[in-house]
Amino acid sequence: MTSGHAPHETPEMRMGHDLVRAFQHLPRERAAEEIATHIAKFWEPRMRHALMTQIRRGNTDLHPLLVRSAEHFVDGDIDRAEVAEPSGG
Repeated sequence: MTSGHAPHETPEMRMGHDLVRAFQHLPRERAAEEIATHIAKFWEPRMRHALMTQIRRGNTDLHPLLVRSAEHFVDGDIDRAEVAEPSGG
């Protein structure tokens, strides 16, 4: 039995793709916001940095929705001090 994850995925990629699966039923921008909120609230800085490094390097194995969610960090939309509770799914 396999986990459905690619063997070359980093832990951050795997967790990010799990979030994509959890929120992809929402409209695209709402899903991106929910993923970004979850990452801001629950991921430690090292994990966020590792994901952003993959995005900046243009890793084509990342789901487009995961890349879009990271743009909320780059654009400054997410302030960890003001992060609301994630809505769930």
